[in-house]
Amino acid sequence: MYRQIEGVIPDRLNSEFKSLTFTPLVIKEEILPKYEEACKFLAEKIGRDAIGDYFEFGVSHGSSLNCMHKVLTALKWDHVRIFGFDSFEGMPPNTENEDGGRWKEGDFASPLEATSAFLTRNGIDWKRTFLIKGWYSATLTQDLIKKYNITKASIIMIDCDIYSSAKESLNFCGPLIKDTAVVLFDDWVDDKEVGEYRAWSEFLTENPHFKSEEFGTYKPRGKLFVTTRQPV
Repeated sequence: MYRQIEGVIPDRLNSEFKSLTFTPLVIKEEILPKYEEACKFLAEKIGRDAIGDYFEFGVSHGSSLNCMHKVLTALKWDHVRIFGFDSFEGMPPNTENEDGGRWKEGDFASPLEATSAFLTRNGIDWKRTFLIKGWYSATLTQDLIKKYNITKASIIMIDCDIYSSAKESLNFCGPLIKDTAVVLFDDWVDDKEVGEYRAWSEFLTENPHFKSEEFGTYKPRGKLFVTTRQPV
């Protein structure tokens, strides 16, 4: 079954979604090794059994989420759940007013049914994968944490591009980083005044109990950080 916060999508999807094809928004050969590196680093740092869930903000077609699933499957880490957050309607209203108008409302839209069909074709395990549909202001709540008994985030993918969405995602994840986590940004621009860079800088300033170190990059614009909660 396909799980989401509002309910369950029927098992039988419309044929138009089953046959839908698209151009992946990530380079598999770039991101797969980084996911593997992040997982192995965390296993050495905190121990395999202490690794929490994977969170992805900005799922769109599901390309990067599918890559993480493949890595977790290869490692046989069945205890790590996968949470994907997206409006599935593309970028939010007023997007063109952020970050110099680089994106606009509706960009990267992919219907939930189409994304689910793509993931199903690629063998996703729906018993531990959850797609959460809606604007972040409505879905990133304590009710969601209670609903899924979420206790810890260990790998976080921020792929929502614009500042406001990236900041909402980070604020939600902050309390869930209990020890060490790897945070990936898929659309990093080297300008501290815009987008994911701005959101990350503000998050670290507002949360001085986190220590962050760069953990590598990937093409075309990905950047990773190891983030550790410091004793207060």
